[in-house]
Amino acid sequence: MTINPEWVGKVQFYELIYGTWLAYIFLVLAWEKILRQPLDEWRYVLLNFMGAGAYWVNHYFQGAPFYMWLLNLYTLVFFIVWCVVGLRGHNRRPLWKAGAALMAVAYTLAFIGFETIARIGVDDLGYSEFWFMLTAYLGFVFIIVWRGTFAGNKS
Repeated sequence: MTINPEWVGKVQFYELIYGTWLAYIFLVLAWEKILRQPLDEWRYVLLNFMGAGAYWVNHYFQGAPFYMWLLNLYTLVFFIVWCVVGLRGHNRRPLWKAGAALMAVAYTLAFIGFETIARIGVDDLGYSEFWFMLTAYLGFVFIIVWRGTFAGNKS
């Protein structure tokens, strides 16, 4: 079974990769500095993976007749996972929980913004996507060192 090539959207892989490492940093800082509720590292990884998963919908199905249904379904699943993984188990006030739930919107907008930086760099400014992929690679190395060092200090 193949996916109809007419359904393919504009979102490209280099945009996803570039946005993912920056979104991860945003996610960690949002939970630790703004919400003041550090999460286990696996939770950050899962939430960022779910955020990056929107690429499947936006790349492979953006031109499909059922695109909006699929996007809305994925958004709902993402939000449920965000709430279960991030909010559940914390004995916090309802206002904090509402703010933490709304942080999912801020995270999504930041992720889209980071992807847009790469798209503008390639489409409008003429840079090669290679540079965005290289920056992302170095960004992931930074995250591994940063979070690995952080995790090492917890013990």
